[in-house]
Amino acid sequence: MQILHDGLPAEAQAKLLPNKKVVGVETTDDGVSVTCADGTTYTGTIIVGADGAHSTVRSQMRAAALQSSATSANTNEEKPFLTTYRSMWIRFPTVAPINAGDASETHGYDCTLQLFAGEDTSVIGIYERMEKPTRDGARYSLADESAFISRWGHLPVIAGGMSIAEAYASRTQAGMVNLEEGVLRHWSYDRIVLVGDAAHKFTPSTGAGCNNGIVDVVALANELYHAFRAVRDATGDETAFPNKENILGAFNEYQQARFDTVTDGMNGASRATGAATWSDATHRFVDKHILSKNSLVKFFANRTAPVMAKSPVFAYVEGEEQMVGKFPWAQPMKSSLSSSS
Repeated sequence: MQILHDGLPAEAQAKLLPNKKVVGVETTDDGVSVTCADGTTYTGTIIVGADGAHSTVRSQMRAAALQSSATSANTNEEKPFLTTYRSMWIRFPTVAPINAGDASETHGYDCTLQLFAGEDTSVIGIYERMEKPTRDGARYSLADESAFISRWGHLPVIAGGMSIAEAYASRTQAGMVNLEEGVLRHWSYDRIVLVGDAAHKFTPSTGAGCNNGIVDVVALANELYHAFRAVRDATGDETAFPNKENILGAFNEYQQARFDTVTDGMNGASRATGAATWSDATHRFVDKHILSKNSLVKFFANRTAPVMAKSPVFAYVEGEEQMVGKFPWAQPMKSSLSSSS
């Protein structure tokens, strides 16, 4: 986050307002206002909720929909995500036999572990199948962490290496979280729109949750750009703003463009976690005897690549493509050379 921040122009950095907590959102025909816990209020044209699985903006959006006359058509569930797994993550010093760049997974009954090693520190995520799925959130204490270590601390982080308990004892950071799953039916209402974990939540097994959150922002920005471009081309006024109907149309196009891809990604991550934790005999068989074969892994990777090649880029940003592979991008980066010609 620090690297991303430092890469922003000074004028963009000046617009960032850290240490703010949103407590209220109000929309009107002309715009939206946001109230923070410190009493400050900010106004704008839209609000984009990128505030995670426990999104305050999502709650405010639902409350606004409930107050409208179109309740049934615009309201999400109060608790839209189901939790089947919880996770402990531990960051600890990188020591032999772990080497910088190592990445591995260990699978087994009701538990799976992922390791990612850096030069100085490594991080592990241990996923545990819960006794019973829940839609309730949870905040875990040190006592919960201790109980988790009692259950799984004997397992090795890597073959011939330290145990989970030893990694926890040498930790520089650690924590526990629920791994919610689900996709909202409605990603927007009025001038409020959601992206990333606020709209859809994956287990981390495939890393697709973070990636899809980034793509959400690109897709939403493109739809808003097209809305601006349409009204400015129609009026000849390069300062014209789209009206509320145009904005709501852009929100709708954004969700339609992303919904199926996100749903498939969420289901794929869920299957991966289920296979890794051997949730049933079928998952165990597939994990041990099918997914373990390199030829089949390559086959599935080749099937996935064309889907990834459909990832969008900002329609209005020029640049030279640095990543070229076997499968061409469905939406190539806009080149300054091609635009000038």
